[in-house]
Amino acid sequence: MIKNKEKNFVSAVVYCRDSKSTIGTFLTCVNETLKENFEKYEIICVNDCSADGTVSAINDFCEANTVKSLTVVNTSFYQGLENAMIAGLDIAIGDFVFEFDSTIGDFEPQMIMDIYRKSQQGNDVVFAVPKQSQKASSKLFYSLFNRFSTSEHKITTVRFSVISRRGINRVKSMGVKTVYRKAVYASCGLPVAHIEYTPITKGTVAQRDVQTKRELALNSLILFTDIGYKISFALTVLMSIVLVAAGIYTVAVFFSANPVAGWTTTMLVMSFGFFGLFVILAFVLKYLSVILNLVFTHKQYVIESVQKITK
Repeated sequence: MIKNKEKNFVSAVVYCRDSKSTIGTFLTCVNETLKENFEKYEIICVNDCSADGTVSAINDFCEANTVKSLTVVNTSFYQGLENAMIAGLDIAIGDFVFEFDSTIGDFEPQMIMDIYRKSQQGNDVVFAVPKQSQKASSKLFYSLFNRFSTSEHKITTVRFSVISRRGINRVKSMGVKTVYRKAVYASCGLPVAHIEYTPITKGTVAQRDVQTKRELALNSLILFTDIGYKISFALTVLMSIVLVAAGIYTVAVFFSANPVAGWTTTMLVMSFGFFGLFVILAFVLKYLSVILNLVFTHKQYVIESVQKITK
């Protein structure tokens, strides 16, 4: 009996960073799943300046397996996960695009089709979310992000995802620099869903550079939430109250005691002068927050070459 395959063209963008030991097994899983279920598909491996023979391992996989289309995008230098994945996303031509942030899979192959079918129910973005305990740092980040984000969709740890062409076009039309894909997808205004699954292995998720993760977390909180503005504004209000209280205290001392000549004038000028300064800073902070929300400018990634391995 011939299986009726999906008519949609799908792309799978896979992030590769020193993935020689895992890329073959991972591509086998993705390729077999897509080949079995789709008439047309492509795989795009983004090689983020690997130094362990990752590309050679990809070539070995292609020689040993039948692949409809596989392309390797080689970055000029280390770009980081987010920028590298956007490079692959820009090249992808599928009606739906799978995004795999790692070549270490802790899910059953069927999960790939589960999130795809979820997208067919009217969801432009579907996340595959592992049921597992999070690190304290991750819990803190997601808690702060979801608390102060203006998006109606909450974000959490995601292993991989699928996004529709409409979703991709919407994100591009927003004209923002995609610093953090999950945050942009969650705030694009289109239907977003997630499917939870129980990981089949534990402790196998690829570890990313700690410094890069910290910078991404800080940048995301600044760009996609108003936590920075709220903290700054709260401190500004607090300091303003303190300065007004100092001014009132100065006047009280002037009438009830015998201060040193010039002390009252000096304290009043300092109190109300700094009060005015903090009020101005409050407006400046608000304008800066608006500018950050409106402007994400420079080019995100730099590609050295694109190698079409299969046709």
